[in-house]
Amino acid sequence: MLRLTLRSLRAHASRLLLSSLAIVLGVGFVTGTLIFSDGLTAATEQRAGLLDRFVDVELTRDFDVPAGEAGAPDVDGEVLPATLVDAVRQVDGVAAAEGTFSWYGVGLLGPDNQSIPGLNNLVTVPADPQLAGLPLAAGRLPQRPGEAVLDARTADRRDITIGDQVQAAVTDRQPQPYQVVGLVDVAGTGVDSGGALLGLVDADARQLTGRTDLDRVLVVAAPGVGQAELAERLRSAAGGYVATRTGEQLRAAALDFSVGNGEQFTRLLLAFAAIAVFVAAFVIANTFTILLAQRTRETALLRLVGATRAQLFRAGVVEAAAVGLIGAVWGLLLGVVAAAGLRQLYAELGSGMPSGTVVSPRTVVVALVCGVGVTVGAALLPAWRGTAVPPVAALTDAALTVARPVNRLRLGAGLLLIVVGVLGLVAAGRLEDLLVVVAGGILAFVGLVLASPLIVPAVTRLLGRLTGWVAGPTARLAVANAVRNPRRAAATAMALVIGIGLVTSFSVGAHSVKRAVEREVDARIGAAFLVESDLDPVPPELVNRLRDLPELGVVLGGAEVYGAPGGFDVAAGHPDLLAKAKLAVADGDVRDFGPGRVIVNEATGFAVGDRFRLEPVPVDSVEPVDSADPVDPAGPAGSADSVGGAVGQARDVVVAAVLADPSGGDQPATGRVLAVEEDVTAVYPDIDTWLVQLDPAAGVGAEAAREAVESIVVSYPFVTFVDRAAYAEARTGTVDTVLRFVLALLALAILISLLGLANTLTLSVVERTRENALLRAVGLTRGQLRRMLATEAVLTAVSGTACGIAIGVAGAASALAVLNHAEDDIFRLDLPWTQLGVVVAVAAVAALVASVLPARRALRQPVVESLAAD
Repeated sequence: MLRLTLRSLRAHASRLLLSSLAIVLGVGFVTGTLIFSDGLTAATEQRAGLLDRFVDVELTRDFDVPAGEAGAPDVDGEVLPATLVDAVRQVDGVAAAEGTFSWYGVGLLGPDNQSIPGLNNLVTVPADPQLAGLPLAAGRLPQRPGEAVLDARTADRRDITIGDQVQAAVTDRQPQPYQVVGLVDVAGTGVDSGGALLGLVDADARQLTGRTDLDRVLVVAAPGVGQAELAERLRSAAGGYVATRTGEQLRAAALDFSVGNGEQFTRLLLAFAAIAVFVAAFVIANTFTILLAQRTRETALLRLVGATRAQLFRAGVVEAAAVGLIGAVWGLLLGVVAAAGLRQLYAELGSGMPSGTVVSPRTVVVALVCGVGVTVGAALLPAWRGTAVPPVAALTDAALTVARPVNRLRLGAGLLLIVVGVLGLVAAGRLEDLLVVVAGGILAFVGLVLASPLIVPAVTRLLGRLTGWVAGPTARLAVANAVRNPRRAAATAMALVIGIGLVTSFSVGAHSVKRAVEREVDARIGAAFLVESDLDPVPPELVNRLRDLPELGVVLGGAEVYGAPGGFDVAAGHPDLLAKAKLAVADGDVRDFGPGRVIVNEATGFAVGDRFRLEPVPVDSVEPVDSADPVDPAGPAGSADSVGGAVGQARDVVVAAVLADPSGGDQPATGRVLAVEEDVTAVYPDIDTWLVQLDPAAGVGAEAAREAVESIVVSYPFVTFVDRAAYAEARTGTVDTVLRFVLALLALAILISLLGLANTLTLSVVERTRENALLRAVGLTRGQLRRMLATEAVLTAVSGTACGIAIGVAGAASALAVLNHAEDDIFRLDLPWTQLGVVVAVAAVAALVASVLPARRALRQPVVESLAAD
C-alpha cells in the first residue's frame, strides 16, 4: 500500500500542486514571522541596554516618597537636585558620576530653516568618557557648548551632514544654533521616540530648557567594587527618596520593555498568519475531497482485491503528510524572504530597529508541524469519507457519481448560528464591548460556513441570472456547473469569505472613522491655516505677533475649558470662521453669534434666548486634556490644561443658536458652549492655547498669508504650521497607515483562497473531461468553453466576495456602534463604495486569470480522446 500510495502521489502530483502551494504560503507567513521575531529579539538584546552599557549604578527619584519627606527636595516638579552629583562623587567606590536628563517635544530646524516635525527628543551627553554611551555612527560626541549630535536616521532623511548647523527651541524660548559634530545610531534604544534625537552638553541643555534638576545620576564603580555593594552605599548616602538600580538590573529592565513591545507585534503577525493557514486548510480539505471523489473507481478496485478501509485511510493520510512535508520545506525557505518583507512593514510603522535573519530550531519544528499537521488534519475527514466506497462501484462510471445531499441538521445549525451572531453584533453597541463584536462575528462566520451549501448556490444562481442576460446559454451552463456540487462550491467560496470579510471590515471601519474626523474638522475648523503644538502651549508672544500681521484677518487662539462650572465645556470661536464651518444647527442663527451671545449644543439643555452665567474656574482645577484629540463637536479646537494664577469675572450670556448633537439625542453627549474669545478669556484668564486658527485678510491671497505666517513661525520650531487640508490629513494619516498594514497582511489569505479557486476549477475540469468533450461534439466552440469556465470561476469568486462583504460590513457597523458610546455617537457607517468595488473587481479578475490554465487543459486534448477518457 505504501508503494502504491507513493506511485499515486507521483501520478497526481500536478493536481496537488496548487494545494501544496497554499501550504507553502501559509507556512511561509508563519515561519517568516518567527524568523523576523527572532531577528528582532536578537537585535533588541544587543541594543536595548546599549546607552547604559558603561553604567554600574543608576540613581532615580523614588516617587513613593512625598516631597519634603526622607530628605526629598520640597520643590514642585524637581526630580533629583543637581547638587546630588557632587555628593555621589564623594562616596567611596565611585569612579565617575554624571547627571542627565531628557526633554521630549523639543523643536528643531534643519540647515534649510525648515522644521523637523515629530516627537523630537533632547538628551544630555555625559562629559566623562567613561559614561559616553551614545553609539556613534560618524564624527564625535559634543565636548563644549554650541556642539551637538543628531541621530543618523534624521540626518539621512534631511540630508544633514557633520558641520551643518541646526536650531533647537522649547516652549517660548528663542531657537539656539548648534553645530552638528557627530551622528549617533539610537534606533531601538531607550531614547528612540520615533522622532529626531538631539544630544547636547549639560550646560547647553540647561540653558535651552531652563531645567535645573536631573532625571538620573549615572555612576561607574571603581575597580574591585561590586555593583550591588555600591548601590547600597549610594542609597544610604543619597537619602531615602532615591532609588538605585545596578547596571545589570537597568539593562535587564530595558530588555524586558523592548522585547515586550516586539512580542506584541509578533503576536499580531501570528494572528494574521493563523488566518492564512486556516484558509489554506480550507483549500486542502476541498482538494482532497475532489481528488478522492475522482478516484472512486480506483478505490473500489482496491477494495475489490482486498484492501481494507483502514489501509485506504492510512494511504490517504500518508499522501497528505507527503504533500504537507514538501509544502513545509518550501514554506520554510519562503519564510526567509517573508521576514525581509515584514521588516519593511515594521519600518513603515515607524520603527528603526534593525533586524537580522535568525532561523532557530524552533522555527524549523513549527514549519514541519504546521505544514504536515494542517495538511493531514484537513485531509482526515475527506480521506475517511473516501474509503466508504463499496467494491461494486468498480463496475460503474466514477464520473457519474452524484454529490451527497447536504445534511439538514447542519443547515439548521448554520442558520441558527448566523441569527445568534447577527444578534450579538446588534447588541454589541448597547453592551459597549468589542469582545461581543468579535464573538458575534465568529459565530456568524461559523454559521455561514455550516449553511454555505445552501447560501452560496443561492447567491450564485442570483448572480447567474444577471450574467445570463448577457452571456446566454454559456452562462446558464456555468451556473449549472458551479452549483452542481453545493458542498464543493461552498468550500471554495468560504475560503474567500474570511479574507474578504476582514478586508471589508477594516476598510469600512477605517473609512467611517476618517469621514467622522473630516466631519468634525469641517464643523470645528473654518480657518485656512492653523498653528498647533502637541506637548507645550503655543506661546502668547507668538499669538500676539500673528495678530499684528496685516495679511491676517482672523487670529483665533483656541482657548477651551473642560469641565467648567455648570457641567459643560467652554470654547472660543470667531463669527467669520463659524460662517465657513459646517455646523449642524438645530435652532437659531449662528450669524447672531458675538459678544455676550453664545452657541450651545443640545446637551446643555438650553434653548435659543435663554440667559445663563459663565462662572470662573477655581485656580488649578481644570484637568489635563489631550489637545491632539480631533473629536470635538462644540467648536474650534484648543484646550486648557491649567488656569493660571488669575481668576476671571463671571459673565451673563444669551443663547443665539443651538447645535444638534451627533447622536440626535439617543446617546448622552457633553454639554458645550461656544463664545467669542474675549468672553472666554475674560471669564477664564491665562488659559494655555494649543491651537490657533488663522484666516487671510480681505483681498490677501492664501500664498501671501502663508509666507507672512512662515516668516514668524520659523522662530518657533516646536509649533507646527499647516493648512486646513494638512490638518485633517494628519489626523487620518495613522488610520491610513494601519489600514495599509492590515491589508498587506490579509492579502496573503486572499491569494491562498484564489489559488484554491484555481485548484478547484482545474480538478473540476479533469472530472468533467468527457462532459466537456460532449459539449464540444454537439457544437460548443472553443471560445464558448473558455467563457463557460471563466464565468463559472467568476460566479464562485463573486459569490464568496459578496458573502465576505456582507459579514465584514456587519462587523464594522457593530464596532462603530461600540465606539460611539465613548465618542458621543459621532461615527456613522460610511461605505467606501470605490474600495468595495475594487475588491469585487480584483476577485473577478483573479478568477478570470485562474480559469486560464483549466481552460487550456480542457481544450488541449482532442475531442475523440476526451470522449474515451475515464
